[in-house]
Amino acid sequence: MSPGARDQALSRVITALAAIIALTFAVGVPAASFTFARANMAASMQAEAKIGAMTLSQLASQNPEMWRFEDVRIRGLLTLLGDASAPEWRRVLDVRGNLVAEQRPDLAEPLMTVAAPLYDSGAIVGRVEVVRSQRSLVIHTVLLAFPTATLGTLAFVLLRLLPLRLLRHALARASHLATHDPLTDLPNRALFYDRLDRALAGARRDGGSLAVLCLDLDRFKEVNDTLGHAAGDQLLAAVATRLVGRLRETDTLARIGGDEFAIVQVGVRDIGDVERLAGRLVDAIVQPFDLAGHQACVGISIGMTLRTGADLILSQASRSAVVHEADVALYRAKMDGRGVYRFFKADMNRELVERRQLEADLREGLKNGQFHLHYQPQIGLETGQIVGAEALLRWTHPRRGAVSPEAFIPLAEEIGLIVPLGEWVLNEACRQAMAWPGLRCMAVNVSPVQFRRADFVGQVERALGRSGLSPERLELEITEGMLLMETQETLATLRLLRTLGVTIAMDDFGTGYSSLGYLQKFRFDKIKIDRSFVCRLGADASATEIVRAVLRTSHAMGMRVNAEGIETEQQAAMLRSEGCEEVQGFLFGKPMPAEAFAGLLVGGGSVADIVPDAPHGIDPAEEAFDGRRPFLSRNRSLSGSAILRAG
Repeated sequence: MSPGARDQALSRVITALAAIIALTFAVGVPAASFTFARANMAASMQAEAKIGAMTLSQLASQNPEMWRFEDVRIRGLLTLLGDASAPEWRRVLDVRGNLVAEQRPDLAEPLMTVAAPLYDSGAIVGRVEVVRSQRSLVIHTVLLAFPTATLGTLAFVLLRLLPLRLLRHALARASHLATHDPLTDLPNRALFYDRLDRALAGARRDGGSLAVLCLDLDRFKEVNDTLGHAAGDQLLAAVATRLVGRLRETDTLARIGGDEFAIVQVGVRDIGDVERLAGRLVDAIVQPFDLAGHQACVGISIGMTLRTGADLILSQASRSAVVHEADVALYRAKMDGRGVYRFFKADMNRELVERRQLEADLREGLKNGQFHLHYQPQIGLETGQIVGAEALLRWTHPRRGAVSPEAFIPLAEEIGLIVPLGEWVLNEACRQAMAWPGLRCMAVNVSPVQFRRADFVGQVERALGRSGLSPERLELEITEGMLLMETQETLATLRLLRTLGVTIAMDDFGTGYSSLGYLQKFRFDKIKIDRSFVCRLGADASATEIVRAVLRTSHAMGMRVNAEGIETEQQAAMLRSEGCEEVQGFLFGKPMPAEAFAGLLVGGGSVADIVPDAPHGIDPAEEAFDGRRPFLSRNRSLSGSAILRAG
């Protein structure tokens, strides 16, 4: 049913109900009053008639010779029945209906007659009738009908107009809620597609051009995690307000889900119109937001596609195809650093198809056991002995070969597959550590997604229980970037892990912004200096000073230090001179399969036994992804580095 037909049907129903209620009040009240008064009058007249009949019956029984109704007209008979001046018409009739006596004052029509039987020796010999005028009742009823009719009319008007108006308002509100986002009051996905369909039809008909823009907030998840979901909702509403202020009235801005928005820009003259709009939108969002006293800085990435009327006629592109193009361009904008806008190009679609294929392969790889662990030795600088191993995830695909962790781990985080992957790594590393009783420590990297799971501590506890590994031999590496999301839950999880007895290390130390502050809140067992500082030792004075400062601070707080990415003897010598306890890197051994690592342990596990068999620099596995640029996650973790990554 169309909205117009629906409104007409509702109008008819409400009008009928209002008329029934109004008529009931306008007619019912006077009718009820008349009926009640007439019943009272009839009862009064009935009583009078009975009294008169009883009086005459008693006289007849007392003087039977004197009172004979069948053939005698008795003067003054009616004076015995009551007041002669009463406003009633009284008469006595015999059993055959013949008038015996009558008192007939002038009465106005309409009249009411009530009779009572007249008895003589137990037999009915006649009747006594009382007649009264009903004019006063009629006049009273008519007078009462005027105000009730007025009130009925007023009731009809109110009941006809007010409910219909309220109902129409409620229906309009329900329709608005069905097509708009309740948080931002922007059109939702359904209304956006409807307006896009209209815009596409208009462009085909008139030969105009239109653009579709897909927008995604950058760093929105950080606001939700640090300030809470209420602040996140407030941010979305504020973002919507700013975006609306940069649009024309003819453009449509919609919230299509989460922190994603979309725009239909009509009447586009050239590509410059779209670029100028995108620039205004980026500039609008880059300014800080005040969220209940907290400043939040976010950005926005935009993907765009421009279609002309002629192009739409030739291609018959659907709304889904146009939105898909803008979404693919948005994906490229995210890859290119965020806070930027990109137009759709045909080759972007190929990359997206490859990404989806990689996602399918990733799920299939986990199902079919295509993942395995490599182990990189951790060396004690003073003794030259292996003191631990870092477990690193590797994927060998049947067709792709060795897939770079930088390619598949961010994708696994985005699609949630990192949780079962991380649990498998944890269980496999603990199992392997039990096979090497001489190995002091097995280090496992923890994904931020995995760490934030409510059952993460339970996962660790179950892995230790299944393998039988002593907790102090398991080392969990927490990336520094994860700690920037400082919450009470983060600290609580770290403390629960500490109660299990496992070792906790801060990985990638120095790449974040709150390292020293977090060390005051939680004392880690080990600090791992990021390779970006270690690789510049001896060549960059500032890097050398940073490494020295980290070593001094860590030792002062009773924490061991591990330096990652050692590739030269000079770097190792400088770290040894500064008191660094542990190192790892290609100088001492690349990540290797369990069988090769077991051979090192059997050979005594000294530095002399380790012969680097890979060139200095990046592990070849890091670059192996069919010769193509690795995919990056659209929602990459704050640290910017891959977890469970290559050594």
